[in-house]
Amino acid sequence: MKRIAAVITGLALFPVGPMTLLSGTTVSIADGLVRLGFVTLYVAAAMASLGAIGLALSTLTEHAIGAIAATAIIAVASEVIDNVPQFAVVHPYLPTHWWTSFDSILRTPIATSDLMHGLLSFGVYVVVFGALAWARFTSGDVTC
Repeated sequence: MKRIAAVITGLALFPVGPMTLLSGTTVSIADGLVRLGFVTLYVAAAMASLGAIGLALSTLTEHAIGAIAATAIIAVASEVIDNVPQFAVVHPYLPTHWWTSFDSILRTPIATSDLMHGLLSFGVYVVVFGALAWARFTSGDVTC
């Protein structure tokens, strides 16, 4: 809802017309809004993968703050490792590596291979950590 309000506010305050993409190509306002929708969906998938990690971690602790802190630490550590060239071999497997690939939606032509790698990575994280959380929930003694 906030994004819709932001778009409406932007349309009210700034000139409405063709949008310039990161590649310098100009597209219609309708095409730009469709691309904005796809960017939103891509970022939501990225956040779902981080949420799955946090959910799995939350099943391992009795204090919510521990899971929150661990999830934040994993996100920050992943970003740090992703920016160290010596760790290039593990970069594609880090949970945050593909987060910024949404910018290929804002270019012409769209680099679909980067988007597909990112969506596949997000899906794997959701399935693996979602399954771990489910297994922990079903086998654990949950009293609250």
